[in-house]
Amino acid sequence: MTMQIRFAGFAAVLGLGLATLAAPAARAEDIVVTHYGAGMYGIPYSIALEKGWFKAAGVEVGGILTSKGGGTSVRNLMAGDTLYAEVAVAAALAAIKEGYKIKLLNSGTIGRNGFWVTRHNAAIDGPADLKGKRIGFTRPKSSTENQAMAFLSQHKVPVSEVTMTAAGDIAAGITALVSNRLDIVLATEPAYSTAVRNGLQFKPLLWLDKDVPAPTQTVGIATDEVIAKRPDKLRALIAVRQRAVRFIYDNMEESAKLAAKDMQIDPGLLLDMMRNVRRISDRWWSEGGFDIPSLNVVAEEMAGYGQIALPVDWPKIMDRRFLPAALHN
Repeated sequence: MTMQIRFAGFAAVLGLGLATLAAPAARAEDIVVTHYGAGMYGIPYSIALEKGWFKAAGVEVGGILTSKGGGTSVRNLMAGDTLYAEVAVAAALAAIKEGYKIKLLNSGTIGRNGFWVTRHNAAIDGPADLKGKRIGFTRPKSSTENQAMAFLSQHKVPVSEVTMTAAGDIAAGITALVSNRLDIVLATEPAYSTAVRNGLQFKPLLWLDKDVPAPTQTVGIATDEVIAKRPDKLRALIAVRQRAVRFIYDNMEESAKLAAKDMQIDPGLLLDMMRNVRRISDRWWSEGGFDIPSLNVVAEEMAGYGQIALPVDWPKIMDRRFLPAALHN
């Protein structure tokens, strides 16, 4: 687990008047964002921090905790008096099943953020070309395996007519593709743009899964205790995040420059990554409203592996009070 923390400048502290010094300090709030600084999920938060929007809204963000995803992000939320977390939908549902007292407050990201790709000169141009191919996914029972199974079903290609291989992480899959050990792999950001910048060439297979239902990837959550004690902070945070998401779509280049500072990445590379995400899912960063069909994609996937039971009572585990009024439905 890593944590990024912003501190007020020393000169600003010296410049405070006596009346300000006598006032009680604003509570510094920690939040959790899955893959913060390494993935694309945290970009709205990076922009809001750089713009000073959290502080202006009365939410003094003391630090952003991150993890490699899954249940770790939820445990980070539960470990202290953390205000809020953006985590994978599957992690939130698993935690609720285990008895964690949390609620879903808003959507974070909806849709896919990676390409299924092959080598640039491979003759894979339609469903008939899938037969006999070696398809890589990350791990057994992962969302990438489910995505591969879904597009095979969509194109009526029996699993028995392809070779399915667990390749490990995304970078390992790309390496296997380049070395001709696999024919089709999923390439998400930042691995895809980094590989392209390093001279590798791929053919994105955008037709492969364009008709496969897309999932909600992440949701914002908070504990029942925090919801009861600090509702105004949650409402302000979610409104700021919505503002940052709108800023992304209206100002892509400036967004990349702002977020690149926080992510410590080249702004040009980050802009390429953001544009690629929008090629796949134009509104991937959600303003916050829930999309039940795409939530059900995740729930059905988990149920298929016996992880949860269907149907999910979504209204019971949501608290929509913190969404801007226009997003309640």
